[in-house]
Amino acid sequence: MNNRVSISKKVKSLWLVTGVLYGALSASFSYASTVNMTIQAESYSDMSGISTEITTDTGGGSNVTGTSVGDWVIYPQVTLPCTGSYTLNYRVASTVTGSTLTLSNATTGSTYDSFTVPNTGGGQTWQTVTRTVSSLPVGGMKFKISVPTMGGWKLNYFKITNQCSTTNTARDTVSAMGKGFNLGNMFDKNSNTTFAQTKAKIDAYYAKGFRNVRVPITWTETIDGSLLADPNTGVVNTGNTRLGIIKQTVDYALSLSGMYVVINAHHEVGLKDNNRDWVLERLWLDIATIFSARNNHLLFEILNEPHLSSGAEMPAESLRNMTKKAYNKIRTVSLSRVVIIGGNQWFKDFEVPNVWTNLDGIGSGNDAYIAATFHHYSPWSFCGNDQGDFTDAWTYKDQYTPMDVMNNWANTVGNGMPVYIGEWGVAWASRYTVMNCNSIRKWYTSMHVTHAVPRNQATAVWDDGGWFKIWNGSAWDNNLIDCIGGSCGWSSSNQLDGCY
Repeated sequence: MNNRVSISKKVKSLWLVTGVLYGALSASFSYASTVNMTIQAESYSDMSGISTEITTDTGGGSNVTGTSVGDWVIYPQVTLPCTGSYTLNYRVASTVTGSTLTLSNATTGSTYDSFTVPNTGGGQTWQTVTRTVSSLPVGGMKFKISVPTMGGWKLNYFKITNQCSTTNTARDTVSAMGKGFNLGNMFDKNSNTTFAQTKAKIDAYYAKGFRNVRVPITWTETIDGSLLADPNTGVVNTGNTRLGIIKQTVDYALSLSGMYVVINAHHEVGLKDNNRDWVLERLWLDIATIFSARNNHLLFEILNEPHLSSGAEMPAESLRNMTKKAYNKIRTVSLSRVVIIGGNQWFKDFEVPNVWTNLDGIGSGNDAYIAATFHHYSPWSFCGNDQGDFTDAWTYKDQYTPMDVMNNWANTVGNGMPVYIGEWGVAWASRYTVMNCNSIRKWYTSMHVTHAVPRNQATAVWDDGGWFKIWNGSAWDNNLIDCIGGSCGWSSSNQLDGCY
């Protein structure tokens, strides 16, 4: 694989992740990787109070010396592929007894390791101290080594090793996500959404057994004066109030047992119309960094429905280029964050096979942490908002055919990639003030349970509080919430009753 962080100017290797990070994988994506990361002590990005000297230790180069209480060194960001127990080997020398060393996260301040450095008998008499650290998290971080109580030690390098064996691949994740819902029109069209509103909706769905929430977010377009990211550079405004509520919402959802969260880039009109690939690239670098400490129940969907403002499809090559750039930036921060890719217009089922004829540039079929998505409003003549009534004679084939199209691609070109139905529903409130159409109830009843579940596709119903309303802000507006679970009451036995 390509190393993404350059820590040292020395000839000997500083950051090596060997083994199979994105190795040859079967369609089931079995996954294991060996971490063997060596960080040279003098290759710091910042320091206070220390100096360096030529070392006589094996391998040559320089070591850190002159350590006193309160001194510290910080190293450039590295990326760990999994959370868990790591073995740390510190190469130290000391002529004093009782000197101390602490390893921590330079950004968060979290302490990972602290110990007394042994007296090795000489300033160039080197010894390896082996420690086991159980709390190193997945993702990008900057290590900090400091002197808490007594100095006098020297450090040539420290090595981090681990055999990462993970089960939370994209397939495992999507399988666990089950049925979910959207926070539609909350952060993609509204700058005044409060945490109290998002929490109420999340709590209501969670109590009904929903275990994933998709959070559509508009970043580079101004909403009521609120702009999350610069539309020309993609740099995120970390002080934006709406971003603060988004983070609060994401963190709350992730705190719920078994809950998964998908965040995306939603109505990015100028970005798509002007093919600003550099903006999407920087945007996802910033998003990945902002959310780097979150666990792998948080997923990133790169770009929602990439149609142009005219409604035309984005050229496939443009979308592939954008996606690859964003994907590679995300991977500099996290090797195991699930990334979701889609089509190039309205996220219809056939778009992914048309656009992604291969996976070059996004793991080449060997990244176990990529999922595909599509949106299911089939048939549109029934599900859409531009019709006179809901008496269309839809069939189950309308529901399962798009799912099969996606699975056929996923099991061939996609190399076993899982599929997530990120939106689905019927725009009933575009015609009615009260939802009492049995045919719509039947459509909701069969979509997830009858067809998506047997095909191992997780779903997220589109609930925007408007035409696709299920939750009205304080209570359930209708019984579609129960229909999604597979059973709900009808107003009568006739399927078309209430649909005129």
